[in-house]
Amino acid sequence: MKKIDLLKKIEEAKIKQKAGNSIEANQIFQALLKSNNDSFDLLYAYGLFCIELKNFNLAKRVFLNLINKFPSSINPYILLAEILKIEKKFKDAEKVLLKAIKIDSNHGDLLYNFSLLYFALRNFDYALVYIDKAIKLSTNNYIYKLLKSEIYINKSNIDEAIYILEDLNNNNKIKKDNNKEIRINILLADAFLKKRDYEKSEILLLNLINKFKGLELAYLNLSVLYKEKNQLSKSIQILKKGINLSPNFMPFYTNLACFYRNSGQLELAIETNLLIISRNKFDFNSFYELSGIYDFKNHKNELNFLLKTKLENLNPNLKIYAAFAISNLLHKEGKFKESAKYLKIANDESMKYKKSDLSLKIKHTEFYRSLKIKKSKNKYLKNSSNYIFIVGMPRSGSTLLENILSLNPEVTDMGEVNFLEESIKEIKDIKCVYDLYEKKVINQFQSSIIYTDKSLFNYMYCPIIYNFFPNAKIINCIRNPLDNILSIYRANFLNQSFSFSLKDISNLYVHYFETMEEYKTNYGENIYSYCYEDLIKNPYNVIPRIVSWLNWDWHEKYLSPHQNKRNVYTASSAQIRKKFYSSSIGIWKEYKELLEPAIEIIKTNKILGEKISQ
Repeated sequence: MKKIDLLKKIEEAKIKQKAGNSIEANQIFQALLKSNNDSFDLLYAYGLFCIELKNFNLAKRVFLNLINKFPSSINPYILLAEILKIEKKFKDAEKVLLKAIKIDSNHGDLLYNFSLLYFALRNFDYALVYIDKAIKLSTNNYIYKLLKSEIYINKSNIDEAIYILEDLNNNNKIKKDNNKEIRINILLADAFLKKRDYEKSEILLLNLINKFKGLELAYLNLSVLYKEKNQLSKSIQILKKGINLSPNFMPFYTNLACFYRNSGQLELAIETNLLIISRNKFDFNSFYELSGIYDFKNHKNELNFLLKTKLENLNPNLKIYAAFAISNLLHKEGKFKESAKYLKIANDESMKYKKSDLSLKIKHTEFYRSLKIKKSKNKYLKNSSNYIFIVGMPRSGSTLLENILSLNPEVTDMGEVNFLEESIKEIKDIKCVYDLYEKKVINQFQSSIIYTDKSLFNYMYCPIIYNFFPNAKIINCIRNPLDNILSIYRANFLNQSFSFSLKDISNLYVHYFETMEEYKTNYGENIYSYCYEDLIKNPYNVIPRIVSWLNWDWHEKYLSPHQNKRNVYTASSAQIRKKFYSSSIGIWKEYKELLEPAIEIIKTNKILGEKISQ
């Protein structure tokens, strides 16, 4: 077949595909492939067709065939790597791109895709290096600049991102292109959100909604903005508006289910997740969400589908969520050995794609542990008595504690804000840390007499708190080390990559414990040690002692934290709606075989070793 005729037939297949006639398009491709299987244009178009149909295995074979037949052509490498990236096979994707760059080191789209890969891996420094190289080759490519702005947003270089985006917004050519305008302003709104300039972010998103009716991403991002402002009712309201406009846009439902759970509306969270599964039985994120709040008693078919799913046939992301979900359900049934098996599958899979941040956390802690600081005498720091810092390891009972404290009407519970770490990074003179921290609090929260800050890793900054927040209170949350380690391992903490390794969790636990033992010696007057097990076993003694240490007036309501209606955004958002329960105390013994590596590490500290032998 002549090339011109071949291209016409390929175009015909594309038109059929675009019109939704995939079967007819495939018939055209199959007929052409019988006699033209050496045509680059045909194989390339067919590979793109397979991607469109999400037939990634076939698409990979097509692009591998292209690479073998046309090894100097770069685009097949890029598309093969893109598929591998979708499948979370990042190392394989990197190998493919490295082969391509040996062929052409000055290919802009290849460098762009390197940047995309490292962006997906959250290696933002590498991503920035490659996108800068791509921009150098094509200085007016707005797609490249958009990615650079997104990298800056994730590196918290917000002002640099805003500069790029506002410069793009002022380009007259871009102003005439609706798609470009939308992409730029969505990112610009995200940058202002990260900067906590909620007003500018909200204005941008509302303008997009008004100008482009039914712009789903604007509604979705606006719901996240209201969540950040702790206005979950507005988040839910805006999602419902979005659903009315685009009832088939599933991210609306995913956010809605999450916000229902955060606000304590568990029945609606269950109902929404079940709706998601009814539309896509492979949405294992919803199965995972349900596994923490629902027993599937009235949905046996869905439960059987999950339990019979062959994990080896799933892509890594789906496999992780499915394995965590199955583990949770088996745990509830008391089938702990089987639960442990799936728990290990989920975490081992996660470790393949996420580098542990254990060494960074220890290095960070040691830096502040070794600082020599003179206690500040600034008279204005007396206001630091407004702040209570709740610190410790994740899953140590901190959410329950904050739920108790926030029953005081004078308390604003800020949750896991990152204000202290941000303030330390942003200032040039450490003596200014209090002023910037307070500014961030005032900017985001209404005026209050007392604020609780539950960013748990603030334990690293106890020397900073003691010296520059001299009247602040620090409550250190303590839990049985092995129960704590197991709970972290079961939690699927996406943003805490140490949490996928039992050894790393255990090593961090020991380091945290030894650090806090030193800080209690140095700053004991400011630190209260709260033990989760003691509170659960005897709340009538423990809670009054905490309230007394804070110099608050006593009230019986502190004994009923499950009645607190506040929004909760942590992994414990469902559990804290229940009355005190002791079923998780000592649960590590059911997972003893799995926890052997953790036990050996914990025993290296004498005090901790005694705790687990009791």
